Amino acid sequence: MTLKTICISALVFYPHSSFARVVTSNSVKISVISQSNTSNYATNFDLNENPISENGHWHKNQSNVFTKVQTANGIAFGTNGIANTYDDSYALLSGFGPNQTIEAVIYRDLSFQPNGITHEAELLLRFSDDAENAWGYECTFSYYGGMAVASWDGPMGSFTILNSTSKYSGYYGQEFKTGDVVKATITGNVITTYVNNVPMLEVIDSRHATGQPGIGFFIRPGGHNNMIGFSSLKVTSGN
Repeated sequence: MTLKTICISALVFYPHSSFARVVTSNSVKISVISQSNTSNYATNFDLNENPISENGHWHKNQSNVFTKVQTANGIAFGTNGIANTYDDSYALLSGFGPNQTIEAVIYRDLSFQPNGITHEAELLLRFSDDAENAWGYECTFSYYGGMAVASWDGPMGSFTILNSTSKYSGYYGQEFKTGDVVKATITGNVITTYVNNVPMLEVIDSRHATGQPGIGFFIRPGGHNNMIGFSSLKVTSGN
């Protein structure tokens, strides 16, 4: 495997070929991997966009009822919370195989006072959407240190919290802070979440065999979207 970094003025991605290449626009950081059936993406969210695009790498079906992810000042965060519904914000990448690893660095504003209001950052695995639905796996990291894995099953509000094995604790033990690294992997039917490279939660489930990695966010009314987000992201996958 050959790994190198490329910086040119355009952003190019060949996700279905044996040479997957993404290059940078402004300061969006990308790696290049020469290996069949492997895709790789990395970013510091340096562009100010609503919704997030990074020259077309991120997408969401804008016709459905879920909300958009935006980026500003080097942070990706959500836009939901106006209505008291399950209208999570999400954005998806393209061209990744079914075995996926997605890793992000938490941003938490120093002034953040949650006051018991839900604030979640989400890593998505094997995700798909259309004009009415979204489905796949959500790995949730709640501000207070709680974690869960859920299956989105289509329409807004249709989801299943998945039972975890007893292999790991499922709880970080403290509130998330800026710099914490969260990660989710899926290989076959095994989903594992990590905090700072320590495994925290394991779920075994087979309902979603394909789909793309992504990010998501969720708050309830009274919360503040830009208080919790991601400051960087790395994604890899293979068959």
